[in-house]
Amino acid sequence: MNARGLSRAAGVAALALIGCTSAPPAARLNAPPQGVAGDPPALADTFTSMSDNAMTHDMSVADLHFIPHSSEISGTGVVRLTRLTPHLNHYGGIVRYETFEKDQALVDMRLEHVREFLVDAGCDMSRVEVKAMISGGRGIRASDAIRQMEKGTAPPADGQGGAGMTGGASASAGG
Repeated sequence: MNARGLSRAAGVAALALIGCTSAPPAARLNAPPQGVAGDPPALADTFTSMSDNAMTHDMSVADLHFIPHSSEISGTGVVRLTRLTPHLNHYGGIVRYETFEKDQALVDMRLEHVREFLVDAGCDMSRVEVKAMISGGRGIRASDAIRQMEKGTAPPADGQGGAGMTGGASASAGG
């Protein structure tokens, strides 16, 4: 091999080594490819607070908070129950499990796992109930829901009037 061949081989080897030594992988499995964001958005705390207020008003878990076809609480369920725990410790209340599940044994196991999670989280269960029932909150009157459903949310094809936030008379009139 001549000097030119050796220099090419050394160059290829150097490039291969450089390519193999990249930045360490992110600690999170679901981290974006460019890594974890350094600074949270300015409104993150505000939206977290708003979300917590809505969640504590509703006080519910649903099927999505469990691993499908299982009574095991999912990661989403763990986050929700963890965020509900301080509220439940302070005020007590009913955690409602809203489901369309017809397997009563599965429903009962899910309710029991929610109770176990809350006990492990330190909730005073003498002040907390876990029930299979429709979620809390005052909701909307049936007559209003029917009227909104009939009216729809998209503006008419001619662009005049319509309901919802997509434009039309109600958006420009402030409600």
